[in-house]
Amino acid sequence: MKIYGPVSSFSQSVIPQLGGLAIELTVEELSSLRLTERRCISALGAVSAWSNRQVAALATALNLAAVFTAVLNSTKQSPSQLDSSTLVAMGYIVCGAKTTEINSFNAVEFSKAVRWLGQLTLSCSEEQLDALVGLLTHSLAFGPISSWGTDVFIEIGVLAAGLPDFAMSALVKEQIEGISPKAISMIPPKRFYAAAVTTEQFSALSDVQRTALAMVLTPWENRPVDFRGKSLGLALSHSPLCLVLGLLMLLIVLPCPDPICPGT
Repeated sequence: MKIYGPVSSFSQSVIPQLGGLAIELTVEELSSLRLTERRCISALGAVSAWSNRQVAALATALNLAAVFTAVLNSTKQSPSQLDSSTLVAMGYIVCGAKTTEINSFNAVEFSKAVRWLGQLTLSCSEEQLDALVGLLTHSLAFGPISSWGTDVFIEIGVLAAGLPDFAMSALVKEQIEGISPKAISMIPPKRFYAAAVTTEQFSALSDVQRTALAMVLTPWENRPVDFRGKSLGLALSHSPLCLVLGLLMLLIVLPCPDPICPGT
């Protein structure tokens, strides 16, 4: 990259060629980029390396924040002025916005961009995802979560990982069916613990369901299990995604006592 001179002098034809090399730039260099053309924003926003979990989380957050600031400075726009096409072009860079900046996004414009942003493995923090989901609940966007159907969950993709605890525990079968595996893998485990099972619910479980529930809530305990009803004497190991899917299935089959059941 040295052949192009200082990063601050990179032309609009050079920036789109950076690709994955962009993550090697320092925070100061990223902040100095002139992103006056949408193709430059789009090129950096499409760099999937921003979501690489092996990259130090703090470094990634700082780099994305620097690029997000560079976008605002270059376009001379505030977060509230970003339209859907710019948000789509930003891609992974959306996670460089502070929670306060996300809260000021135009909810309608963001809801138009979510179909594309929801397909990315975003590196947003839990707080950022919460804020993004908050935008989607605006009356002019998708409205309250309780009214979302399967189609909405399919459309928002990974952003379903930002559902608040109370909404997660109130999901119904049709809504759960729309949640993508990628979104499930990004949901913080503690959010599933918020979906507590009542005494009445537990008493209604079969032996197999109780075992499945124990597998989800205490994955560190290996136990001999045969879901055909006969022990094989084998200790199963459970991946985080399988455990999450198991709990989601339990949320579907568990009887829900009044008055907390959706639709009652």
